[in-house]
Amino acid sequence: MRLPLPNRTGQDGRVTIPPPVPPQPFIPLSIPAPPTFQQTKEEAEAILLSGAGAPLPPAVRGHQHRVLTRVRDFLTRTGIKGHRLYVLEIAGPIPRIKIGRSNNPRARIRDHVNEMNSYQYGLIDAHITDAVDDLFSITQAETEAHTGMGKRYVRISQELFRDADFSYATLWADLAVTVQLNRLSEDTE
Repeated sequence: MRLPLPNRTGQDGRVTIPPPVPPQPFIPLSIPAPPTFQQTKEEAEAILLSGAGAPLPPAVRGHQHRVLTRVRDFLTRTGIKGHRLYVLEIAGPIPRIKIGRSNNPRARIRDHVNEMNSYQYGLIDAHITDAVDDLFSITQAETEAHTGMGKRYVRISQELFRDADFSYATLWADLAVTVQLNRLSEDTE
């Protein structure tokens, strides 16, 4: 059933029909892009530096989940086997960098996150080095990375450095592992 168009009468008494309305172009709703890693990192870091309460706010927990997902994806892509150094950027009342080693860095980093969250500290970023086959070489690499960091930053403990630069720490970790991998390749030649 068609509905009748409204009648309009002009001055001369004739019925006029208004001109058709041109079709409007389709304009999709704009969906805002999710925040970048850097944006969520800065937000989480600001919350933690200002003294977040327990439990940590959703913005911090969400960013930590994002970091842990990146760790999982990296290990899946590069292979899970082998000893590795990991570098953690930790924000809280006293920002710090942790350099450690593990043959299961994903689980070890999750353990660190659970522990640090109980003290209102949070994981801001993580870096994992290439794998080294033997425990002796990765132990040497860890010692070299700690020594290099200790020359520039104040130690909180053997593996923790106060107010340290994350990029600098990842450089030391990668360099120390590369040196050990080169030594291993020279020994096999």
